Amino acid sequence: MKIALLGAGAVGAYFIKGYEDTKPADKEFAVIADGERLDRLNRDGIRINGKVYHPEIKKPEDAGVQDLVVVAVKGNTLAGSLDMLRPLIGRDTAVISMLNGADSEELIAEAVGIEHVLHSIIMIASRRTDKEIVIDTSYNTTIFYGSAFPENDRLLPVVAEAFDGTGINAVKSDDIMFDIWTKYAKNICNNLPQAIIGVPAALYTRSEHGLFLAKKLWAEVRTLAKLRSVNLPEEVGIYACADSSRYSTLQDIDAGRRTEVDSLCGYLLKMAQEKGISVPYIEYTYHAIKAIEERNEGLFEG
Repeated sequence: MKIALLGAGAVGAYFIKGYEDTKPADKEFAVIADGERLDRLNRDGIRINGKVYHPEIKKPEDAGVQDLVVVAVKGNTLAGSLDMLRPLIGRDTAVISMLNGADSEELIAEAVGIEHVLHSIIMIASRRTDKEIVIDTSYNTTIFYGSAFPENDRLLPVVAEAFDGTGINAVKSDDIMFDIWTKYAKNICNNLPQAIIGVPAALYTRSEHGLFLAKKLWAEVRTLAKLRSVNLPEEVGIYACADSSRYSTLQDIDAGRRTEVDSLCGYLLKMAQEKGISVPYIEYTYHAIKAIEERNEGLFEG
C-alpha cells in the first residue's frame, strides 16, 4: 500500500513519526516535495521531539499514484500545492485533508475530483520551532475522518488500512461535518483572539473580556454553520488545555510568519457576504491579524 504526505510541518510531523517509528512492511510511505524543500529534507531530515527522521522524500512525478494522500500543508499554501497533488491520484486514490477550516476539501475536489475526497480533521497539540517540531505526547492526538457523500464510502477502508499498525490514532466519525465545523468554530474563537492580544490560552480561563470575545466569535460561526446544515451548540467551545498554550496563529506571529487567517476567516466572510449576514467580530478579527502581519513585515517602521 502506498501512502503520501504533502506537508512536513507541525501537523505532517505526526504522520512522519508514526510511519517511521513503526515502518510497517506492507506500506510504502513518502513525503512529497520539490525544489529547495526537497533538497533540505533530504539533507537535514526533520527533527521531531528530539529525534531526526529521514523519511523517503519524492517528487510527485516520481512517487506516482498512491492509495492514500494526506494533505497537511498550511492553509495559505494549499492553492500553490494542488499541482503537486494531481500526479498522485489514480482511479481509487483517497485524499484526506488535515487543514483547519471547512473549505480545503472543496479546493482539493476542484483539483482532483470530489470522488477522491474524504472529510477529516486532526486534533493535535504541536508546534514548530526553528530547529524542530514538538508534539505534545500528553495530548491524545486523534484524526477523525468520514464520508460526506454516500458514493465515497468505498474510500473509508483505504484510510483504516493505511493507518493500521502505524500507531497513528484515526477514528471513523459518525458525523464528520459536525466535527469539522466544531473544530472550525473552536479555531476561530480560541486561536485568533489570543493572536491579536498576544497572550496564551489563559485569555479564556482568567479574563472575562477574552471569554467575551470567544463567545461572540463562536455565535457568528454558529450562524454560518447553519447555512451548511450543521447545528453547533450555543455554548462556546473552549479547548481544554494548559493556560500556557499558544495556538498556531500566535505561534506564527511570534515567529514573524504569515498566518492562516486568510483561509480561516476568508471562507466565513465570503459566506456572510453572499447571504447578507453581519459578522462584525469575524471581520474585526481578520483585519486586526492582517495589520499585525503588516507590522511584522515592517510596514510601520520609519
